[in-house]
Amino acid sequence: SSGINAEYGEIFTHCTKLFGFKVVMLGRYQEWEGSECYFRITPGVEFIKLVVSNGRVQGALLVGETELEEVMENLILNQMDISSLGESILDPNIDIDDYFD
Repeated sequence: SSGINAEYGEIFTHCTKLFGFKVVMLGRYQEWEGSECYFRITPGVEFIKLVVSNGRVQGALLVGETELEEVMENLILNQMDISSLGESILDPNIDIDDYFD
C-alpha cells in the first residue's frame, strides 16, 4: 500500500490488478456503522463502491477502467458535501468531472 501526497493531506491508496481488472482502493473503502455505501455495477466491466459518511465520500473501491480515480481522490481529500447528489453521483450519464471543477 502507498499514500498519495496532496496539497490537502494524504489518503490510503492501493492499486493492483485482479483477474485482468484494474483495482483501486482509496481512503476508508470498507463501510462501518453509520456510513452508507453507493454502488454502480456493470457486470464484466466495472464495480464501483463509495463509502459515504455525513454526506462526504470517505473511501472508494474501483474495479475496472472507471476513470474515476482522480475525482474520488479529490472528493475524499476535499471532503466536499455530496448530500444533494446522493447515489446519483454514480450515474454514468452525469459527468461528475465537470460538476466538481
